[in-house]
Amino acid sequence: MIKLATLGRFTPFLAAIILVLFFSVMQDAFFTWANVWNIIRQSSVLLVASMGVTFVILIGSIDLSVGAIMTLSAVCAITLVPVIGEAGILVGLIVGGLCGAFNGLLNATLKLPSFLVTLGSLFIFQSIGLIISGGRPLPWTTPISSALAGGVVFGSFPKIGLWAIAVLLVCAFVARYTRFGQYMYAIGDNERTTRMSGISTTRLKIAVFVVAGIISGLAGILLGIRTFSASPGMGDPFLLDTIAAVVLGGTLLTGGVGGPLRTVFGVLTIVILANGMTLLQVDPFFQIGIRGAVVILAVLITTKRGRLDQIVK
Repeated sequence: MIKLATLGRFTPFLAAIILVLFFSVMQDAFFTWANVWNIIRQSSVLLVASMGVTFVILIGSIDLSVGAIMTLSAVCAITLVPVIGEAGILVGLIVGGLCGAFNGLLNATLKLPSFLVTLGSLFIFQSIGLIISGGRPLPWTTPISSALAGGVVFGSFPKIGLWAIAVLLVCAFVARYTRFGQYMYAIGDNERTTRMSGISTTRLKIAVFVVAGIISGLAGILLGIRTFSASPGMGDPFLLDTIAAVVLGGTLLTGGVGGPLRTVFGVLTIVILANGMTLLQVDPFFQIGIRGAVVILAVLITTKRGRLDQIVK
């Protein structure tokens, strides 16, 4: 009999393949080039945002402020671009990093649970974004950034997809081939042992939140370019989707297992599921429930029963 832990290793791959086969049979319009490009376009921002969340979950923490950071970074960038030019985009990324530093400092130095810290900072960042934007959508009309991330290349491939691939490759390299990545896995696996081995877990956890904040900021800016606007609440839908993507990809909520490459399949599962159900004209209310059930099933299959008490440090 196949154990759940063994099955969990292949769940992300099997889920994506099964969904593709199912929707291809049920809807002719699903497996077409036009819809493939659409799926890439829909998954790109989610993939970028999920990379930062993957890093945070790898150390056994969680970030509920990802959507708020996306919104705040995009709002700051588009507000400053008319004043200082495209450098405003760099400021937006810095804002994302500062938000991550705020979360990391409270979590790592004051030993506050990341769940509560990022839940509180979510509202703080939302509030700042609303104040800056005045609660109104801001049009994104910067020509250079639109040229870099908007439109298509190679005939039909969305440019924003290239940014997602680039972020994925960098994050995968960092997680697998650098000390920073190795220490992330070590902290997620056993923070006490890692600290006793001489590694500054406090500094590394802060650094992880800073990196996650910068990546979230980039995701928000890419979303603004894609939708031609930076509006209050634009990042809110990404909060649960990023966490769901990471979990569906097989990165354990207890930390120490998983990584960016696994998250790709979690993102594809979410986007393909949503895309396919839309093509099949499934009631939107049912779609929400189905996606929730899929996430619960993924947690059941991938989480180690013996470490449930260690979730969200």
